[in-house]
Amino acid sequence: MHFLPHSSTQPTRASLAAAVGAAALGALGAALGGCADSGPRFVEQRIYSMGTWVDVTVGADDERVAAAAIEEIESMLRRFEVDYYAWADGELRALNDGLRDGRAVSVSDEMAGLLAEAQRLAALSGGAFEPGVGELVEMWGFHTSPEPDAAEPRPAAIEAWRREAVRVAELGIEDGVVSANGRRVQLDLGGIAKGEAIDRAIELLRRHGIRHALVNAGGDVRALGAHRERPWRIGIASPRGEGVLGVIELRDGEAAFTSGDYERYFERDGTRRHHLLDPRTGYPTADTQAVTVVADNGVVADAAATAVFVAGADGWRKTAEAMGIHAALRVGAEGDVETTDTMRTRLERREPERANGAGES
Repeated sequence: MHFLPHSSTQPTRASLAAAVGAAALGALGAALGGCADSGPRFVEQRIYSMGTWVDVTVGADDERVAAAAIEEIESMLRRFEVDYYAWADGELRALNDGLRDGRAVSVSDEMAGLLAEAQRLAALSGGAFEPGVGELVEMWGFHTSPEPDAAEPRPAAIEAWRREAVRVAELGIEDGVVSANGRRVQLDLGGIAKGEAIDRAIELLRRHGIRHALVNAGGDVRALGAHRERPWRIGIASPRGEGVLGVIELRDGEAAFTSGDYERYFERDGTRRHHLLDPRTGYPTADTQAVTVVADNGVVADAAATAVFVAGADGWRKTAEAMGIHAALRVGAEGDVETTDTMRTRLERREPERANGAGES
């Protein structure tokens, strides 16, 4: 899921839709986690950041430790949503400005590390995940919430972008300096940054000695430990608001991320034009409603959810495998639900709430 800056006054549609599934998290955990007196006490805090609600649930024997960790997470998120959003006045925008001017740009160790990981994941995805799409995203108007009557870019402009765009693989990253050999490039880290933010929050919790927690950013989640000696349980929402497709238990450290066509979109001639653009064509992917993946960390889960979605009906399984994703679920354009073998064994289906009545394959 991509994110919008803190200045957005409302959570994106994605946040509200995905939260339906993620809300099962606390409720299911509390219902199935055992008696209230066992284990650490859980503290919950809601933070508005990255255009969505970030819910942090922390289990700690000392509530002051939990409160201090959550306060540090909030401070981190305030800076993060500026530095990693391409259209805010932060580090990523400064990088894009410098590269556009033909300069090599010094970046923080954290930014350099994330860009290097983005290069690795883009290569594994076969081009389905591509952070070099900033100009394309801007042409479509998806760097903000589009108007219902938004217009598509001219086909000639999309074709020119396809010919001229610099891909993330072409960036030079050495000793904290990023260069593009004088070529024009505009990075958009929206397909990976939320995963990075959640991973940083998890690391902050670990540094505070916290072993049981869950960070939920608009339905994208990562778990630590368990909830009262039982695994954290996550509901996967139907992309068309028809309830919960199923429930999955997350193991210690695992992340579950969803990409969907309901996050940012407009309708044109009866067709939904959404923000999940295929870098290979320049247009939104047309045959998928949503994808949910489970990975060992948020960065991989975030990028993989985007890539598997973009890969579409013919390529999603191959893309998931190439990116090391074993548990993945895809909802097709007609509401048909497909899963990998691993996801099928882990998912507790909610039969009365199938997407459009479709079964899994």
